[in-house]
Amino acid sequence: MAIFTVHFPRTASGQLPAAEKIIFLRDGFSWPAFLFGPFWLAWRRAWIVAGLWALLLVALAVLAWKLRVSRDAVSWLTLALAVWLGFEGERLVGWSLARRGCVEQDLVIGDDIDEAEAAFFHRHRPAPPTDRGDVAREPAP
Repeated sequence: MAIFTVHFPRTASGQLPAAEKIIFLRDGFSWPAFLFGPFWLAWRRAWIVAGLWALLLVALAVLAWKLRVSRDAVSWLTLALAVWLGFEGERLVGWSLARRGCVEQDLVIGDDIDEAEAAFFHRHRPAPPTDRGDVAREPAP
């Protein structure tokens, strides 16, 4: 089971926004974030974080070159940063969403994104209208 955070754009009324505006982020390790780093962040539209991550990697390479740090040490540090991004990448995307006006509204548990969406929309479906005037009541025994 995975935990998903649910983010929506801020609305003036307390109503649920349109379904296509709701964003689900899976909490946990992300292999694409680990493998592709700033490209994954850019694909997820976390532009500021992607730019800063790319600058961090370039600065690390230049600093290692100027200080004549061994390639092994730079490789281990780059691997450690990639692992950190794998664990925290979704949180960074969530931060980017918050900067764009989205608010984390809920947590949902599911095996995959489809199950998490189904659980969320099942829990937040609108109540069916009831017209009590048409229902015939039986007397209580």
